[in-house]
Amino acid sequence: MINVCFYDGTQLTRGGAELIQLPVAEGSYLWLDLEQEADKSELRIFDQFGCHPLTVQDARRPRHPPKTEHFSDQSFVLLRELTANDGLEFETLQLACFIGNNFLITRHDKPSAVISHWFNNNDLADVMANGPMVLFASITNGIGLAYLDLLLDFEPALSEHEDALLATQSDKVLRDLISCKTWLRKLTRLHSYHDRIYSELLTHLKDDHSEQVDAIHAVTDVYEKFERLNSLSALYYDLAGDLIDGHISLTSHNLNETMRVLTVVTAIFVPLSFLAGLYGMNFDHIPELHYPNAYFILIGLMTLIAVGLVTIFKRNKWL
Repeated sequence: MINVCFYDGTQLTRGGAELIQLPVAEGSYLWLDLEQEADKSELRIFDQFGCHPLTVQDARRPRHPPKTEHFSDQSFVLLRELTANDGLEFETLQLACFIGNNFLITRHDKPSAVISHWFNNNDLADVMANGPMVLFASITNGIGLAYLDLLLDFEPALSEHEDALLATQSDKVLRDLISCKTWLRKLTRLHSYHDRIYSELLTHLKDDHSEQVDAIHAVTDVYEKFERLNSLSALYYDLAGDLIDGHISLTSHNLNETMRVLTVVTAIFVPLSFLAGLYGMNFDHIPELHYPNAYFILIGLMTLIAVGLVTIFKRNKWL
């Protein structure tokens, strides 16, 4: 499917493939959106607008890391748009953008929320009047906002895991924290790609197209958003790692406390077991056994030893 917006300098026209043939004069701009378009038609359009064959291959590849490339007459940007979010599972859509001097081509395999939003937006004419790069920045700004909402919605969940960690050190809390860290690692990697892409794009504009002031401002705004996203996701990733380390430390501490109690109990019963074993031996002649009060003396001695050891352990704060 081909959706086309043509801005002739005064008014905006929305339509299909028939608008591609309109002449793009000075001050007029064209936006082509390709969604699940037939291979031959798609390749013909890319060839018509002089898109580099290698960038076309990257755009048509099902899964490719986000990237950017710059040529003398156009730039190529490959991004990942957030399309679905279910708890710690999220899906992304590959969005390829070819940005020329007077045209913008966007290409994706499934419906895109940000593309649909801008294609039907009442402010589209005003945005297109500032050029394809400003239109590209406005579209991708929506991608950044979706990721920002995702991270901000996740923050309370991370706080809940932190509270649960203080309340109990169960295995479920640890599994949840590990799942959070894995989710954040994927998100951080994605944001680092986008952060680098907009940094390179901004450098390219400042070095080679410094006269495009509006485009530089628009891209700078998006770059700052993805830079914040990268920092925020990295911060949450480190926090999740700290919580996991804290869980392990608390578990180890509790285990050490248990082992200390067991060691103290063992230390108390060692001399008692020795006395019980000594006088429980099957010898005919054990002088103490013939004393009338031998049993009570032994019990008293064992009690004295136990009380003495408990007193020593408490004095040394081992109990």
